[in-house]
Amino acid sequence: MTLGFPYGLSSRRPCRRRAQFVVGLCVAALVWLTGGPSPVAAAQSLPGDLSADVEIRSAVTFHLDAPWTGPPPSRVSVLFGLPHGIVTRRGRAPFEIADGRLTASHRWRPRGTLLPGADIEYRFEIRNENGTARTSTSSVTYIDGELPWQVQSEGLVDFWWYAGDDDLATDAADGIRSGLDALADDFGLELRRRTRLVFYADGDRMRADMGRGTRPWVGGVASARFNLIVLHASEFDWGRSTLPSTIAHELTHIAIEHAVGEPPRNIPSWLHEGVATVVESSVAERFSYDDIVDAAFAADRLVSLRGLTGSFPVQSTGALLAYAQSNSFVKFIIDRWGESAITRILDAYREGASQDRALRQAVGLSLSALEAEWLATLDRSDAEPTDSAGLLSTAAAFALPLPQP
Repeated sequence: MTLGFPYGLSSRRPCRRRAQFVVGLCVAALVWLTGGPSPVAAAQSLPGDLSADVEIRSAVTFHLDAPWTGPPPSRVSVLFGLPHGIVTRRGRAPFEIADGRLTASHRWRPRGTLLPGADIEYRFEIRNENGTARTSTSSVTYIDGELPWQVQSEGLVDFWWYAGDDDLATDAADGIRSGLDALADDFGLELRRRTRLVFYADGDRMRADMGRGTRPWVGGVASARFNLIVLHASEFDWGRSTLPSTIAHELTHIAIEHAVGEPPRNIPSWLHEGVATVVESSVAERFSYDDIVDAAFAADRLVSLRGLTGSFPVQSTGALLAYAQSNSFVKFIIDRWGESAITRILDAYREGASQDRALRQAVGLSLSALEAEWLATLDRSDAEPTDSAGLLSTAAAFALPLPQP
């Protein structure tokens, strides 16, 4: 089905290359929280229209249009943030009053990575000498409005795509079902919040929409903070088993974060990616991880697992080796102690345990001791992991490398 701007989206003129459209038009009530006698305060509430323009890769502009008969307010602001959370930002909204209406706007330029498909909740606040008024809350979807999005649902997952027709939709539904079944059967994991899956047929456009700094080898990103997965699914992937396995991989990241709960825990990347590659491989093989590890051993290119606690290497070959080592290490834990060991590790993280404490609680060994035993199983007793450049902070989103045709 054609998207037709879901959740109340309606189109507005494009501005050069950028996609600009009005999102989430709604009628809001301006409810006075405090105030003395005045024409506005006496009315208790006023209808008003909220809308937002998305300029992908550039800005989001929030708008208010409301009837106004009282004196000019001293300040108009917009409050905005992620859904179901505390509003994290406030911006001043310049306003005008004309012909009995108050109009105000605030243009926000996101810094860092704002993933396409993310929802942002917002409301306006108006202050004067009589008190403070706030609108009800609306939401905007940060998405490339130049693309003809379609939307379909599978359980708790809504997936968006604009190319691929029924073949892509079928692959997506298969991947969602297969991934969630594997997570539940093997690790007792599940999605606990509604999650959005956004497919791009053009990988370069996807990475550009993700924002500056997105690495050229990135083929997908999962962020539990946004309950969002963004994936590159080209014509090469349609109808191939690799797409469902890729979906299963990214769903694993979301399910792990849902399992450990809030506040976010510093779960090491080797654990995140190790479990994700195991689940991925149970659906279909994307990479020969064992061969990659064997080749790294032969070239003495092992990386310390403590070096895989945070972000993975920038270069694609280094990143792929990091995925392969994580896969091998997690499979070693599962072979020795069973899938339940992964569940115990995650339970420990949910309780706030450190990395070594979580491992000791689950399998009775520290990371260093566990790594030594893993190396011994690889018939490379003299293998020593190379030094890393230092620990990096855990990434807020988990990137997936592109498969090779």
